[in-house]
Formats: sequence, structure tokens, C-alpha cells
Amino acid sequence: MRSLYTLLLIASTSLSISAQDDVEDFDLEALMNIEVTSVSKSEESSFTAASAIYVITEEEIARKGALNLAEALRGTPGVQVSRRTNNTWEVSVRGFDNLYSNKLLVVIDGRSVYSPVFSGTYWEYTNYPVADIAQIEVIRGPGATVWGSNAVNGVISITTKSAKDTKGGLAKLDYGEYNESYYLRYGETLDKDDKLHLRIYGQFQQNNELEPGVNLKNTHEDDRWDYLQGGFRLDYDVTAKDTLTLSSDIYQSDFKQYNALVINNFYEDGDTKGYNFTLNHKRQFNSKEHWSTLFYYDYQNIEQDVTLDSTVHSFNLESDYHFSPWDRHEVTIGAGVRTYRSKLKDGTSQLDFQPSDETIANYTLFVQDKIALQPDRWTLTLGSKFEKNDYTDYEYQPSARVAFTPDRKNTYWAAVSRAVRTPSRYEHGSDIFFGAAVGNNDVDSENVTTYELGHRILVNEKLSFDTTIFYNDYSDLVITETNPGPDIIVNDLNAESYGIEISSNYFVTHDWQLKLSYTYFDADFDYKDGTADTLPVEKAAAKNKASFYSFYSVTEDIKWDVMVYYQDSKNPSYNYDPQDGTPSFIKLDSRLSWSPREDLEVYIIGQNLWDHSTRETLYYAETPRTFYVGLNYKF
Repeated sequence: MRSLYTLLLIASTSLSISAQDDVEDFDLEALMNIEVTSVSKSEESSFTAASAIYVITEEEIARKGALNLAEALRGTPGVQVSRRTNNTWEVSVRGFDNLYSNKLLVVIDGRSVYSPVFSGTYWEYTNYPVADIAQIEVIRGPGATVWGSNAVNGVISITTKSAKDTKGGLAKLDYGEYNESYYLRYGETLDKDDKLHLRIYGQFQQNNELEPGVNLKNTHEDDRWDYLQGGFRLDYDVTAKDTLTLSSDIYQSDFKQYNALVINNFYEDGDTKGYNFTLNHKRQFNSKEHWSTLFYYDYQNIEQDVTLDSTVHSFNLESDYHFSPWDRHEVTIGAGVRTYRSKLKDGTSQLDFQPSDETIANYTLFVQDKIALQPDRWTLTLGSKFEKNDYTDYEYQPSARVAFTPDRKNTYWAAVSRAVRTPSRYEHGSDIFFGAAVGNNDVDSENVTTYELGHRILVNEKLSFDTTIFYNDYSDLVITETNPGPDIIVNDLNAESYGIEISSNYFVTHDWQLKLSYTYFDADFDYKDGTADTLPVEKAAAKNKASFYSFYSVTEDIKWDVMVYYQDSKNPSYNYDPQDGTPSFIKLDSRLSWSPREDLEVYIIGQNLWDHSTRETLYYAETPRTFYVGLNYKF
């Protein structure tokens, strides 16, 4: 890995020298002026940010043919997306791949969708319409200083479109053998002063059964999924300085899902329903001073025949104030409170929680100072999040980030940061019938200290590179301790992980863009005596991953896009034969679209064109080769 990075550094340096004169003629706005807010909670350029950040634009989402958020993330540097069944996905950043990926925090317009019950994200219920997404900011590495606990390995911040940008109607249809999706949206200005804007939408998605995985060949495979969702967004420019956003979503789904906790494999029925409300107020005093307040409420109920019957109520209130008290200083201070009430029915599920009805609270304080050591060249950002929660008491999560921008075509940055993952309800107090681990009221937070170095370069008017190397030092990771009686969850694992992430953009012509990314990841784990992790995480992440995109506008009306994904084998064997691991695979997708009119686009998408099917996780379903057609109609 060191020799690889040395070669890349030498190559990028020599390219930087040779391209000294070429960059002046390049339209830098296309790459440099993508504004992001997830790094520091204030707007800044993604090119100069002192963080490993990748921005997925609405155009990239559309041209990849993604039908949901999880698939929209596929191919992002450092991100692992694995389709588990036709209604579940595993999404992780920098290792620790599993169903919930508890070291990743996901937020939609500032609203956390992290589950306090099992720690992680239910991607099958985080199904916001991709047509209404403005951009997705993916931070690799800790984001806990800004976002708080559980932002350990990364943050995925999803920003939806303003209602002002979605006027008129949109009908979207996707239909294939295994998936079909219907979406309808309408937006309107509600006042004559063009200050009040409303968007309403509804979507229905149905996924049919996939092929059974290698360990399910003798089971009746059925992983169907019916999903219905609707919602609205209201944007109001109250004054020249004040903006108010109110949004809400409501959803319901019916599904069959493979149950992995019991001895005999089977699929169980389940249904989920939920809704949320988000209210966001922002006051912009001037270009360097603003104040924002966010409130949201989230309700979710999951009922499965055997595994789980849970209801979770989440309340959140937070406020941030950004100002410049002195020359060259931009300070952000904030505070917040979040409560979770979870009710898990006693004796009716495979899982038994004690107590069955519990409310936990988390209080936060945040301070950050962004210092222009040398304006437009050297920037130092220092900050920390301070928290108090009902499980582990006080936590602190500081970071220090420095960025050096010697010219318009280079940014060098470095960071050291600390983050924690607090225990879930399951880890803190639960029993599992039929088998293994029970919760532990003494379980503590997991900790990581991360060191990162990065470089971004605009080589010339067509080519750019973004490179990051990282080292993570973990302590007190949660593991299952084997005992003569029931196994118990304890903090008896230390680990280190390291890797390199590279992404590149190349514009062959104005109408043809190529994107390439490569990720190398490795990890070492220190298991203490008497412990044995039932999920061997050191084998659960592929060492090498790569993706390649070709976005080609053949004419003004015709677009042809090709997406290629490669993943190394991974083998968390779960005491099965090694051949039961996940083999390496190449996944080839393609999308061909035609727009005969400005208000109409029709397209066909082929997936898994390289092979008849791919298996992306240890067992569960295999994703077959499939085709589907679609259309977008604006009215």
C-alpha cells in the first residue's frame, strides 16, 4: 500500500507541475464550487474541505439508474453496498460490514435515521424518493465532532430538493421482472409574492422474490416487499433573512424476510409503518453569521412474526449559531437534546428486552473554531462535541483539521479525530431465545481515534484526482464472550484498520465523463482470552473494491451510461465451509435513455450484465441479471 501511494503521489505531483499553465483555462466552478455543509455545518467548497468527502449529485443518481438510496451509494469510494435480499441492504463505510453497520450515521435534512434498538440504519425503510434528492454528501471517517455519537466511520448526509425547485408535476415509472416502482410529485407556489412553496408526493414500490443464496438452496425463498410512502415539503421565505422548512413523510410496508437468529432457516412475515415531522428555521444575519434550529419527531413500528415487535418514538431539538467574533475566526456553537422511547413487547418475540418500555436521553454541546491562519491558503479547524447519555454518561469527541490550498488546483489536508459509538438497546439489555448472546448493562461505548491525510488535484482542464489514506485505532469494541451458560456482550476487542481511497474524474469531451474509484482496506483485530466474535468482522470487508462510470451524452436527446463494479471476496464463514463465503464479483450495469421532448424521458436499464447473478453477502439472496424500463414525464 505504501509503494502504491508513493507512486500515486509522484505521479500527481509531476502532473501538477506539467499542468501549471493549463488549469487557468479550466472551468473550475464545475468541480470546486459544489457547496457542502456536512463537514462543519456551514457552507464550504468540497474541494477545499479538510475531510474525505464525496458528493453524489442528482445527475449521478439518475444516470446510475438507482431506484433507492442504498443503490445510489454504490460505487462511492470507501463505501460498501451489498444487496442482502430484495428488501434489505448492507451499507458501511471503511469496513465492519453487516446488516445495520453500526458505525455509520445517516441523516436526511438533518434528521437522524439511526436506530437505537440495534444501532444502525434500516435501509428498507429509509426509502426517500431519489427523484427529490438534491445531493448526497458522504464523509468517510469520523464526523462525531459535528454530528455526535455513532458517526464513527462515516456520515451520509442526504439533502432533499427545495419545494421551490420542484414546481409542476413529475410522474416516474420503473418496471421490471423483479422490481417495479411508481412515483408522482406535484409542486406549486402558494402566494403571489413567490415566498411560499409546497411539494407533495406519493410512491409505491414492489420487489418480487430473488434467487436463494448458497445457504438457502433448500428453503422456500420468498423475500417480497411492498412499500407505500407519501409526504410533503413546505418552504417559506418568512423575511429576507428568515427561512422556514416543514416536511413530513408517512410510510407502510409489508415484507417477508429471512430470519438468521434461529436454528432452522425460514422466512417470516412482517410489516412496518411510520411517520416523521421535521421543522427547520434558519436566520441569515450576513454572509458570516447565521442561526439555525432543527426539530423533528419520528415514529416507527416494526412487527415481525417471531423476531421483533417494537415501537420507537424519537424527539430531537438542536440549535447552532455561526458567527465571526474576531478577524480570521469562524465560530460555531450549538446545543441539543434527543430522546428515544422504545417499547418492545414482552414474551411475544424471539428477542426479550428488559425493561420492555424504556426512554433514554442524550444531551449535547458543540463548539468549533475555523481559523484562517493564512487567508485562502492555510485553514485550521478545532472543535469538539460533548455529550451526556443514560447508558455511558459523559462522552467527548474532539477533532483537529488543517487544510492547505497553495493554488486553485491543489488542496492538501490532514485530520485527527475521536468518535464513540454508544450501546444499543439490544446490547444494553436483551435476551435472545434459541440461542446466543444476552445484553449487558455494563457495556460501554466503542472508541476510535482516526488519522487521515488527503490530497485533491485538478490536473488540467479535463482530469482530477482525490486521494485519502487513513488509519483507525479502535478500542473497547463490542464482542460476544462465550460462557458455559448464555454468551454475553462485552467490550473485549481492540482493532486497527487502514487503507487508501482514490477517485478520479476525466472529461473525455464536454459530453463524455469517466469516473473511476478504488478502495483498499485492511484490518487487524486483537481478541482477548475467552472471547470469540460470532461475526468475524476482519473477514467481513473486501480488501479491494473499484468502480468505473461512463456517462456519455450521445446526442442532446440520447444518453448512454455504463457502470462497472468490482469487489474482492470476503468470507465471514460463520462455521460454514469456506466456499460459503462471498466470492469476488464484477457487476456490470447499463442505462440507455431517450428524450424525444423536453418533458419526457424513456429509458431501459440492464443490471448484472456480466454474469447471470451475483451474491453480495454471505448467504441470503442472489441478485439475478435483470432488465427494466422506465419513463419520466414532467407536466
